[in-house]
Amino acid sequence: MYYRRNEAFRYAFDPSLPGNFIAQTTPPIKGELHILDLSVKGMKVEVPVHDYQIGDRMIIQFNLVNQQLDVDGQIVWVKNFGRKVQVGIQLHTSEDMQKQLVSQLKLYVKQK
Repeated sequence: MYYRRNEAFRYAFDPSLPGNFIAQTTPPIKGELHILDLSVKGMKVEVPVHDYQIGDRMIIQFNLVNQQLDVDGQIVWVKNFGRKVQVGIQLHTSEDMQKQLVSQLKLYVKQK
């Protein structure tokens, strides 16, 4: 699995952007998450403590500039910080979804 952290376009949210997730782990878990950064190919999120494994699938839903976005991907790294866990996710996005993410991020930046 290829993982590239230094993409040309990665937006770090401050404060983090809230969302929801379903992790297809054993057992499956769903809940709230916080998006720390986002690009068209991946994201770093903070999620509740659970036994996440590299390769687990995660479905994520969040709002950006009043538009709901649904993306899915695979966990590529996991860092445990006690009460929270940071997870790197490689997104499986179509070209259309990538264009939509870029346009919504540009609108988000303009509103800040």
